[in-house]
Amino acid sequence: MTAEVAPAGTKSPALSVPVVIWGPKPPENRICTIRVLPDGSTIITGAENGHIVIWKLAEGLMPKQLMIGHSQKITAISQTSNSPTNTRFVSASADGRVCLWEIQDGRCIDSTSSVTIHRYIYPYTYKSSRHTRATRLFCIGDYSDIQVMDPQDLTVVFCIASRVEPDWISCFTVITHPEKEDQLIGMTLSGMMKVWTLIELEKKDPSCSLYEDESKRLEIQHIRSVSYICSARRMLLIVASSSWMIIDMDDLSTVVLYKNKTTSKRCTSGYLTDLDKVTIGYTDESINVFQLPITSLQKEGVPPVTASNRPTSNYFDEPEPFVVATVNGVLENGRSCLNDVQYAFLPYESAEPSPSLAGEKRKFSVVRSSKRDGSVLVWNMPPFDHQFMKAVPALRNLPFKFNGTYRESLASIWQTINESEDGSMPVLNSDAVRCSLFVTSQGKLFLGRSDGVIIMTYACETLARQWLRVPSERATSRILTGHDAAVRTMFYPFEHDTKYDPQYFVSGSDDFSVILWNINSGTKIHRFTVHGGPVKSFMIPPPNCSKQVTKCIASIAADNTVALLNIRDSKCMLLASRHPFPIVQVKWRPLDDFMLVKLSDGSVYVWQMETANLDRIATGLLAEDIMAACDEQIGIEEGTDETSAHHAVQLIRALKNKNMEAVKQKVVGGTPSGSATPSSHHGLPTNCGTAVQLGSPMAIIPLPGCAQGAHLVQFEVSALISGILHLDSSAEAPEGKTTAQKLDAAVAANYDTSSVTGLSRKLTWQFEANLYLDVARLMLSMLHAWSLDEDMDEVCEKRLSLHRPRHQVYFGNVSRQGELSVSLPTRFATDFDSFCKKSRWQASHSLNTSHLLAVIATSNTLMAMKNSALQLAKIRKSVVEMNSGHQNPDRQQVKQGWSLVAALHCVLLPDHVRPRSSYAPPSIEMLVRRWQDSCLEIREAAQALLIRELTRLGADGRRRLIESWTPFLPPLLDDSLSIFGSKLQSSVPTIQPSAPAPPIPPRTKNAPPDVTPVRGSEPPTAEGGEAGIQQVRRNQATSIILLGVIGAEFGDELNRADLTRATAVSLLELLVAAPSNLIPVHSPLRRAAIDLLGRGFVHWEPHLEISKVVLGLLDLASTNDKQNTARRIIGAPLNAIEDASRTSRQALSLIALARPPALITSLSMEVARYNAAAQHQTIQHTVVSPLLKSRTEVLRIVEELCEKRYNDIITMLLPVGDILVHCLDITILKHKSMADVFPPIVKFNMVAYCSSTKRIAFGGKNGTCVVHELRATKTHSLPSHNGPIAAVAFSEDGKYLATYGAEDGKINFFQTSQSFLGMGQAQLKLAKSQPAPTVSVPTTPSGTSFRPRLVWINAKSLTLMLPEGREQRFSL
Repeated sequence: MTAEVAPAGTKSPALSVPVVIWGPKPPENRICTIRVLPDGSTIITGAENGHIVIWKLAEGLMPKQLMIGHSQKITAISQTSNSPTNTRFVSASADGRVCLWEIQDGRCIDSTSSVTIHRYIYPYTYKSSRHTRATRLFCIGDYSDIQVMDPQDLTVVFCIASRVEPDWISCFTVITHPEKEDQLIGMTLSGMMKVWTLIELEKKDPSCSLYEDESKRLEIQHIRSVSYICSARRMLLIVASSSWMIIDMDDLSTVVLYKNKTTSKRCTSGYLTDLDKVTIGYTDESINVFQLPITSLQKEGVPPVTASNRPTSNYFDEPEPFVVATVNGVLENGRSCLNDVQYAFLPYESAEPSPSLAGEKRKFSVVRSSKRDGSVLVWNMPPFDHQFMKAVPALRNLPFKFNGTYRESLASIWQTINESEDGSMPVLNSDAVRCSLFVTSQGKLFLGRSDGVIIMTYACETLARQWLRVPSERATSRILTGHDAAVRTMFYPFEHDTKYDPQYFVSGSDDFSVILWNINSGTKIHRFTVHGGPVKSFMIPPPNCSKQVTKCIASIAADNTVALLNIRDSKCMLLASRHPFPIVQVKWRPLDDFMLVKLSDGSVYVWQMETANLDRIATGLLAEDIMAACDEQIGIEEGTDETSAHHAVQLIRALKNKNMEAVKQKVVGGTPSGSATPSSHHGLPTNCGTAVQLGSPMAIIPLPGCAQGAHLVQFEVSALISGILHLDSSAEAPEGKTTAQKLDAAVAANYDTSSVTGLSRKLTWQFEANLYLDVARLMLSMLHAWSLDEDMDEVCEKRLSLHRPRHQVYFGNVSRQGELSVSLPTRFATDFDSFCKKSRWQASHSLNTSHLLAVIATSNTLMAMKNSALQLAKIRKSVVEMNSGHQNPDRQQVKQGWSLVAALHCVLLPDHVRPRSSYAPPSIEMLVRRWQDSCLEIREAAQALLIRELTRLGADGRRRLIESWTPFLPPLLDDSLSIFGSKLQSSVPTIQPSAPAPPIPPRTKNAPPDVTPVRGSEPPTAEGGEAGIQQVRRNQATSIILLGVIGAEFGDELNRADLTRATAVSLLELLVAAPSNLIPVHSPLRRAAIDLLGRGFVHWEPHLEISKVVLGLLDLASTNDKQNTARRIIGAPLNAIEDASRTSRQALSLIALARPPALITSLSMEVARYNAAAQHQTIQHTVVSPLLKSRTEVLRIVEELCEKRYNDIITMLLPVGDILVHCLDITILKHKSMADVFPPIVKFNMVAYCSSTKRIAFGGKNGTCVVHELRATKTHSLPSHNGPIAAVAFSEDGKYLATYGAEDGKINFFQTSQSFLGMGQAQLKLAKSQPAPTVSVPTTPSGTSFRPRLVWINAKSLTLMLPEGREQRFSL
């Protein structure tokens, strides 16, 4: 479950929807730690295999969720704060990994790894200043003293250390006193008791620890737990394994010491449940309640508490503690380890109102969990008070026996389910299934059974019959027989590396054999029998091994052997045996021809592959170094430089972790040196099938850490959508071809004509299209909001052939780094209808978010399919089966059906859920993170949903939202926390960079020297999980985008100017900030900022320097021109660079249309700035204009404005002229006319171009006419009219220029006077001015109405064309 750690806000994980199929056996839940949350109704247990189960205690005990985020046994669980409303908890496992979970959503919010292993964690809240309280987690474990952890970002804030004999602490408790400071009592393993006073905690940091006040050695060993109660004496209960004692905290004197009567009974935990009662839990699962001798509890010098309900003498005059009540444990006294049984104590409130004296009576429950059968027992203890004790006649009547109030375990729940439910579907559920393999590119699911039979089924059909109400026709499955014992493992090499034959498929079994099958015909090709034990797993050697080795796959067996099996020639190349210990890991050094086998005792065996010799055996540190050094050779061809090895390593690592996102990124990204990487883009054959090119749409894997039979089905939404788009536009699609696609098809046909399955391309296309549509339909059937709207359900079933699920669906939730949480079955299965109405949309915000996004995005994709013939054929087939005689749905109806589905989930859903208040709306934070998802369809869905959610909140809700997120805006935060560091790039005045600026070094340099070490500027370290201020950083990203969206959509609600300004500055900063570890160049966060700058520009404009925005966007928008040389796969998500430039283009268009004058002014200022610099430049500096780089983009914007904002262009015509002259390619103008180079200009009569003298004239609205000489890069400005110039024209030979002003009714003729022999500067002089009719020029936005024109008839005379066809002639 490892995952690469990304910087803040970079990668949201791919949207995937996990669903669990529970098997016939429950997950083995060997509980090794337990914690009850302060609300008293949530119990969390952690098991040995790293699973965490959340139980709810209501009218009974019910398991709710299973969390899978740890791979090793859980060592500690703790709530993050002691408030009853708290819903977060922390879990720690034996490999040092700590996760922070949110119970309601089942999300893992954060996780970190460290070398320390925590054994017990408890939250402590203290006043950090007069008004604020802070909570810290105190952790003890396999390290000396106590570490104090921040519950939000899981970093160690400081240590509580000891001066005297530092030691591992076995248990601790915090004691509070009304008058004094809180104290922390810790017991070390060696029996020392230490006392720390908790003061000035907020001043502590890693370099300054808190030290103890006193320490005392106790006469008691093996201390297991401590507990504290404040009464007449301040008493501390200390429980050791064979005895327990109570000491007085004031003078540390012993009050009671009790040794166990039988030596075999070991205490493990205890609690002072009343002033005179002690409850002790034992390792044999029994619980005893002791009555303490009253006289020893009273303190000398303190008058005894006289109260009616309190005795003053010992009960039955017994001077020793005695047992009052007991819960029986396990009778057979097997060897039990200390941690097998865990206890937790919690006070619970009794329902009946008790008399006024009840202040002293607290009721307690004891919660017990056992590893033996994974059961949890809750015993609500009756109050053993004075009345109870008085009613007991004699000591011999005690103890009373109790059974416990509730008891539950997963095993018993499964038993009930298995007995009651009809075995709905044997294929996936049967006990016989030992292993499964899903081959995406074929859509086949292989199930290996315990009798040696392998069943090959079509996965979508199998799943549909498992989950949905579908007509039960006979399953199309094929049986492969060949093994004699249970099938252990199966492997499909082609999906791991495309150089293998797609027809090969291997399986390994308990009969020691490996069989190679043909996946299409289902025939056995060869049976290898080389191992002497059950075959456990397969691996493939790296792609740059020698020719012989790359034909092989490696199989690992239980007799500690590794074999290299050549599957192309069916022979065994190397059998590496003689390993005395089980094999942990196999690695390769391809260039040295070595295979390295690491064993469980740490030694490494090095084998030569070609000669099959054992080269050497390494142990100890050397062995570790050898293994670590393997990675550097993966993926390097011999003779190439070793620069890009890392890339391939990442790719292999990503494939190994099933991290499709990373693989996609690596493959689509390509590498700078294509030669060295085995799978840069050109390496994939074009015919290797959509699933291999675009990632698989669905994965079926066994649930990690569960007994056989529980499967996890993950629908990968973005891969599914891109696959559908790819197939829809691909060359084999039957309808709607464009010429480009025909060309593509021709190109593709020139490649290899044989295809994935050895079928023709047409059939392959048909097969893949069916596969993708089946997956989409299966997913939508699962996710659709059934039984909320009857008409809609009918549409889905009749027109879209979706089917209702049979019974409750167990959805899962995947967190950022692949941690899972899944809902567990309840003892009494709920029927599907009530599940839909009562719990489906009420359970979890993040679950609803991902489900809604998946449904909306997929149904929009299906709605937009050009090639819907395929859908129709499919739907007709299934509809005819259901109800013959109905009319068949046609294409329009299908489209309409999908749009209804999208609308239901995007807009109408909250109104359908009853009661309305119970609806768990999608989490705004998650939608914000997906505002710029890499898959366009999901992006659009997220944007629609977010805006819809914000609208639904109404003005008040939005105001609250703004208030809660504002504090995280980086400009308002402390510099050390802000993701932008201490200096904003955007507030630096713009200076034209003379050369491209060097990349800015990490920002540690300009951070102010601070008293505490500045942690904010350190990049997150890759090994240590995520650095400390991670959560704040993520919140900053979220807050910028969220406030940006609110500003863009509901602009007036950011009513405080400083807020709008902070948001605007943050958005701009994200656009221009130098790439750093926190803000990489092409991250979704940057894209979102670009997008929002465009959307809400009207609101941001007053706070920003527009030229900065425009130049930044132009820079990004133009990067695309150079880089789209590689052929893209249609439908694949855009890579980050293309995506950024696409978004920038959209933003520029939005800004241009919202504020044309501002945009044009800023562009023309850049031109003027460039021209000024160019005139005065010295020889050393060459000035590069920022606009020339993005020339096409500028022209595109001007063109768009000419189309849509005609009048604005007329108003700003002179600056537009500057921009055009600057950006058009002047060399082309020498051969072509202006109309060819920049067509929209033809609409403007106040622009003229003379091809003989190479001049352009622009008539401005202020009456000035500006003439640009392209040959001399000079401009003349001619003041000619008092009103706007309506038309200009050059004469044929370029000697004269005529301008016409419609308002002041004049035509002016300017003459080009050439000086002596054409050597001097050409001048333009006013030659003549003639009166002309005045015309009021109508202004229509699009510029369609007629406008006056000037046309030269010959060298000396011209015509003025006026509306209504009037003309007037003038001559010089």
